[in-house]
Amino acid sequence: MNFLRPALAGCCLTVALAAESHWPQFRGPGGLGVADESAQPPVRFDPATNVAWRIASPAGNSSPIIWGDRLFLTGLADGKLLTLAYDRTTGRELWRQAVTPEKLEEVHPALGHPATATPATDGERVYVHFGSFGLLAYDFTGREVWRQPMKLTQTEYGASSSPILAGENVIQLLDQDGDSHLVALDRRTGKVAWRVDRPEMRRGFGTPILWNHDGATDLVVPGTLWLRGLDPATGAERWQVSGLARITCTSPVAGDGLLLAASWTTGGDLGPSHLLMPKFDEVLAANDADKDGRFTFAELPPGPAKERFKHLDGNRNGFVERAEWETMADIFARVENQAFAVKPDAQGRVSDAGVLWRFKKGLPYVGSPLLYRGRFYQVKDGGMLTCLDPKTGQALYQEERLGPIGPYYASLLGAAGRIYVTSQRGTVVVVRAGDTLEILARNELGETAQASPAAVGDTLFVRTAEHLAAFRDRR
Repeated sequence: MNFLRPALAGCCLTVALAAESHWPQFRGPGGLGVADESAQPPVRFDPATNVAWRIASPAGNSSPIIWGDRLFLTGLADGKLLTLAYDRTTGRELWRQAVTPEKLEEVHPALGHPATATPATDGERVYVHFGSFGLLAYDFTGREVWRQPMKLTQTEYGASSSPILAGENVIQLLDQDGDSHLVALDRRTGKVAWRVDRPEMRRGFGTPILWNHDGATDLVVPGTLWLRGLDPATGAERWQVSGLARITCTSPVAGDGLLLAASWTTGGDLGPSHLLMPKFDEVLAANDADKDGRFTFAELPPGPAKERFKHLDGNRNGFVERAEWETMADIFARVENQAFAVKPDAQGRVSDAGVLWRFKKGLPYVGSPLLYRGRFYQVKDGGMLTCLDPKTGQALYQEERLGPIGPYYASLLGAAGRIYVTSQRGTVVVVRAGDTLEILARNELGETAQASPAAVGDTLFVRTAEHLAAFRDRR
């Protein structure tokens, strides 16, 4: 039976390769930001150190994903929305496909981008979302399989939530200032499998995850104030837990029987900085110049409401009406920025009663937290890292300074017993995982970075403002 040995060896090699060579969606396997245990990305790297390859790439904020020898990315050039495929080993571009939107969505002029959502792949097709166009699927040769056009995203920051795969569906979260909803498309045809409207949710930028617990799989969806669990096959709601920010930019994480989340938005901290909106009728009596029972931008007095006019005007009709005002006022009144952990009860049920702890310091704004090797990490803008015991919420260290100041928009990555923390200014700080802060390296990329890095095998893949790079130890 010796003739079976090569086939068996090949099979084993395929299994081993599969475990090490995939980073299939935003934040990798499961959307958790944790590399395979065999991964050994470098500690020190920059444009002149440990460079496997580095190429110019179209602008965008989406993160690289990887399947086998392919790396996928999205971008924007000459008004066209691009899906790009590269050779993971050499960085050679294999193909690019473009769609031209009727109009580009509005994005933050300095921080946003029309190519921000990260692709997802099942090894057969790559799925991409653009807030200016909708969802598309391509096969690995670059042939378009299907497209599902969608309405322009209604938020001046642009769309950021990334698609994920759940069974036979690709799922896209579209929380915005109006018409918030969650949609599942058949991954083979692009036809709508189900849709859940979320009128109580306003703009949000986090990406859902799948959470396996107690013999079931929940689709965990972040949103305004609430973290919700849905049936991924139907979209039916199973549970909800309170504690998310007014605008949630982060994604939850799960592991060790727990579900954890951390989010922060301006005005949601308790104390003097907590924003509250006055009664609608009080403001109306003093400022409704044309007496039509609603506000134009010009009619609103200077202050938090005027500064958030687009946020309040959910239907984009140019007016802030009573229902819009009162909905937002209720959100401002109830919000409380925090991190928290929830554990299912003995029957597998999830609710506020299962919240083990709530922690209100050192919270992340955009970069998603990390559960890694029994510790929960979160980075606060300004470059402050906090490490918690995920079972108790006890701070092992809190708001320890990493060095680089400014925003931190990339999500945390755990690999080879290390935490990779990427600042928007373009410094990747490598920290040893553990109960005390030990900085191993500060790596300067030479340009800004908002995409989350990926770690596969011995390589770290990093997207910056103008380049896509692969770093690998050259020892």
